[in-house]
Amino acid sequence: MEKIFLIPPSDMSDKLPFILTLAGITYPDAEYKIYRECSALYVIEYVEKGAGTVICGGESYRIEKGDVYILPAGFEHRYYSDKKEPWKKKWMNVSGELCERLTEIYGIDKRVHFPKTDIGGLFDELFDYLAKHPADNEINSYSAIIFHRMIQRLAENSEKKHTGTGQNVKSFIDCNIYRKINAELVAEKFRFSVSQLSRLFKREYGATVYNYILEQKIATAEKLLQNSSLTVKQIADMLNFTDEHYFCNIFKKKRGVTPGRIRK
Repeated sequence: MEKIFLIPPSDMSDKLPFILTLAGITYPDAEYKIYRECSALYVIEYVEKGAGTVICGGESYRIEKGDVYILPAGFEHRYYSDKKEPWKKKWMNVSGELCERLTEIYGIDKRVHFPKTDIGGLFDELFDYLAKHPADNEINSYSAIIFHRMIQRLAENSEKKHTGTGQNVKSFIDCNIYRKINAELVAEKFRFSVSQLSRLFKREYGATVYNYILEQKIATAEKLLQNSSLTVKQIADMLNFTDEHYFCNIFKKKRGVTPGRIRK
């Protein structure tokens, strides 16, 4: 059973930054399955009750009561409800460059599953508006505001739940300081965008992931210069700097002297 709001297309739809295509409430039965090979849509859904499975980008997620999932455009979308405990869910299908831009700005563009984040009330606001204004020219504008508020809430809730992430990131960097490591690699490992992870890390340690990695490499290099007979080039190579010249420039910028002066 479903309650669906069909949105009449606009003559300007192909030029709009945000387009609401469909929205509604679904009460799936035991056989409910959805498959899109390469979706042109962004899908955001809030599960009011029940459980099910979502597969996107080769990853599988168990979605339960109170959870939200976002399926980005350009990916395979596959999801189905639990046969014994089927979903009841609120959803909307949207498109346009604003979808991608907002998820990037708030640092959640690489995430699909958002556990225990209540955005049901925002869907209710949207449905109430659509019921009262089924042919309003401002539907896309109003929907974009609702979508923006949803993304804000998902990002805020994600940050609250990951306050311990900084310690794990710090430990990972400290243990891998001799590797060719950068902010992108660390963010990918911990399944965050670079901007979101750096924001979380800076809140705990006062530095972005990039700056912390660089400082730890320079601090390690300084110890090696003072306590070993390794050449400057050998140290630069060990710490995976691009080359000796780049290492010397960074070292001088951070310490005010060249690596060679440390030994004098």
